Amino acid sequence: MSEVTYGRLDEALRALGFSSRVVEGKARWYKHEETGAVIALPEFSLDDPVLPRHLAAVRGTLEIYGIADPLDFALRLQKAS
Repeated sequence: MSEVTYGRLDEALRALGFSSRVVEGKARWYKHEETGAVIALPEFSLDDPVLPRHLAAVRGTLEIYGIADPLDFALRLQKAS
C-alpha cells in the first residue's frame, strides 16, 4: 500500500460511518454511533503520513467492533482520495 495520509484515513473512517470533531485543537475524535466505537488521534496536518502506531490502533478498533475487517479497511484506504 502506498503511504497513507491523515486525510486519506479521515475519508476512509467517514466512509465507514464515523463522525469527527477536533477537541481543544489537540486531538481529533472519531465516533461510530452505531457501535459506540471511539478513536482518538493527535491533531496532524491532513497531508502528513499516518504514524504506524495510529494506523494499527485504528485497524484494531475497526476489527474489535466489527466495523471492517483488515482487508476491507485496506481497500477503503486505497479508494479514499
